Amino acid sequence: MQARKRLSLLTLVLPWVTVPFIRKNPFIRFLPTATFIGYIFALFSEVAKKKKLWKVKNALFKGYTLDVSYLYGLYLITTIWIFKLTYRSFLKYLITNIIADYFFSFHIVRIFEKIGTFEFKKMRHKHFFFISILLSVVIYFYQRIIEKVIFLEKLEDSDIT
Repeated sequence: MQARKRLSLLTLVLPWVTVPFIRKNPFIRFLPTATFIGYIFALFSEVAKKKKLWKVKNALFKGYTLDVSYLYGLYLITTIWIFKLTYRSFLKYLITNIIADYFFSFHIVRIFEKIGTFEFKKMRHKHFFFISILLSVVIYFYQRIIEKVIFLEKLEDSDIT
C-alpha cells in the first residue's frame, strides 16, 4: 500500500479507535457541534478549491475536493475529545485549541504535504492556524447555544408533566 493511502486510512480509522474511551454521553453531547464544524470546514474547502488556497490529493476517495478521511476521522474525533476534556472552561478550551491547531497547522500538515495528500497553494500555514482558532471560538459558543436549548426543552418537558 502506498504511503498516501496508508496515511489517509490511518487519519480516518485511528481516531475512531479512541471513541470507546470518550463514552456514550459526551460523544452524543458534542457530536452536533463536531458535525457542524465539519459542515463549515467542507464549505470552506469548496471555497479553498475555487480560490486555489490548497489542494487535496485524497488517496482513498479520488475526485473529492474534500479530505474525507481527515474530516470524518481526525478532525471530527479530535473536536469531540477537546470538548470532552475542556468544556466549561473557555480558557482551558482555547489554550488546548491553540496548542492542537498550532501542532496541526505547522507540523501535521507538513507531513501531509511531504507524503503528498495535501498541499497549500495560496494559503500559508499561519493563515490556516488563525482560521482554525477563530472557528474553534465559534463552535465553543455554538455548543453553549445547543446546551441552553436542550436545557430549555428539558425544563419545558418537566413543566408539562
